[in-house]
Amino acid sequence: MLDTVAGWIVGERYPAGSSLPIEAALCEELNASRTVVREALKTLVAKGMVRIAPRTGTQVRPAHDWSLLDPVVVAWRLQRTVTPDFIADLVEMRLLIEPPAAALAARKATASDIAAIREGYERMEEAVEGRDSYIEADLMFHRSILKAAHNQFLTQLDPVIGAMLRLSFELSVTSTEGARASLPNHARLLHAIASGNARLAQRQTQRIIGEAQKDIERSLAKGKRRSGRA
Repeated sequence: MLDTVAGWIVGERYPAGSSLPIEAALCEELNASRTVVREALKTLVAKGMVRIAPRTGTQVRPAHDWSLLDPVVVAWRLQRTVTPDFIADLVEMRLLIEPPAAALAARKATASDIAAIREGYERMEEAVEGRDSYIEADLMFHRSILKAAHNQFLTQLDPVIGAMLRLSFELSVTSTEGARASLPNHARLLHAIASGNARLAQRQTQRIIGEAQKDIERSLAKGKRRSGRA
């Protein structure tokens, strides 16, 4: 039921500024009890997607007010058309965080840190052969690098950054061929960190993010052509 209402919002059946139906109408349409409907609305309020006011009812909030880095909101957000501005913001956020973190990892990584990063890379190799989830392996690789930076504030941001990375990977990794093509860049990043080359680690991370941006843009362009949109 919660997913249904969230789908109405991200699909713009109820766009920003509009009001959801009253509680009784939601219960009837969703065939749900008042308790279930109220809990769903509370969850949507907590995730920044709606606000409830005495006179205006349940109003849908603009997408920029949503908890965009909440993993559940990420999953819902992927149901909505992705705009160039959204992609630009996502890429900018990755560039702000990951390249400096990779440089820190090159300076601070322990043997166990490097082993974890290598394990992530090896899982990526297995995934392109169909023996693992590529996105999960890619997440392990990049999150292991963030952990290897040994920055307590960065560590606290792991759930947020993890959600951001998952969103980026869901959008950019659209084929086994594309995943396989990304392996050499990840291998070079692993080598840069393992060898303590902070400058190369930073540059290589920027390169990986840049390639991911191109993959997302190509994927969106193909989707537009299939649907007949310019």
